[in-house]
Amino acid sequence: MKSKISKIVIATDFSPLSESAFKAGIAIAFRQKAEVKLLHVIDSFDYIEQLQKLHPYFGIDPVHFQSIGRYLDMLAAKIHENTGLKVSSKVLEGLPAEKICAYASQQKASLLVMGTHGISGARELFMGSDAFRIIKNCACPVLTVPGNWEKTSFGKVLFPVQLKPGTFEKYFYARPIIEKNNSDIFILGLSERSKPGEFKELAALVDKLKLQMHNDRVNFRSAFCPCTDFPEKVVETAGEVSADLAVIAVNLNNDFSSESAGSFEQRLLNHLNIPILSIKPFSHQVSLDLQMELADNSSRVFN
Repeated sequence: MKSKISKIVIATDFSPLSESAFKAGIAIAFRQKAEVKLLHVIDSFDYIEQLQKLHPYFGIDPVHFQSIGRYLDMLAAKIHENTGLKVSSKVLEGLPAEKICAYASQQKASLLVMGTHGISGARELFMGSDAFRIIKNCACPVLTVPGNWEKTSFGKVLFPVQLKPGTFEKYFYARPIIEKNNSDIFILGLSERSKPGEFKELAALVDKLKLQMHNDRVNFRSAFCPCTDFPEKVVETAGEVSADLAVIAVNLNNDFSSESAGSFEQRLLNHLNIPILSIKPFSHQVSLDLQMELADNSSRVFN
């Protein structure tokens, strides 16, 4: 069973801070031979905030809308000319978080690529809970790229593993990126220091993952870390191994309270200064198919 990245939505506002995500998204698309959908969302609330005292009509100026569309079309044509990829563009108006998720779903995107700063101008959408909301509500995996990131390939991938759903699903989805970059994987097993009994279960989970990577001929090494602060340890380890991508599984709790803002995913988004590929657990059927593949691999090795 192979996952495939066939269509990538790249959200951009043309700012220097979103340029890193734009370049990374195009590079991934080129390696995967994927279709590219460029997306710009005009933040209506940001626009209204600037004009509400001067203009009785709070909608977006059609001339402004059309000029952005022409620029995005020109950009799409240039990318096609340089790469040979199929590229199209779309300009939408509204709340960026809502519009981006809806568009990615409508297009049945394999991946959404966005910056962690600069997408929505003054309101800085992708800082705090709005970024988290997109990652958790988007129908496809989301790659967030810091504004100061210069690399467009992922040679060293940090792969945190916890005792929660999504470990094999996130590997399954990240596998095309890992293969095309010939990535070295660092598996970081994270267990609660206060729950030593969970270590055996975590070790078994990591062993299954290592077996899958071995069968896929992926280079990897692993380490276990009993600790009290998982996000802090991930950030620390990313620096130690010089990781240029972290792959995380996103839980499906839709609580956006202040407690949620301190979650594992939210804290990594705010403090991990490398690209993050966030993947939600797949459907039950896909999970069953993947388990069958893992069982087949185990049988080939041990029988």
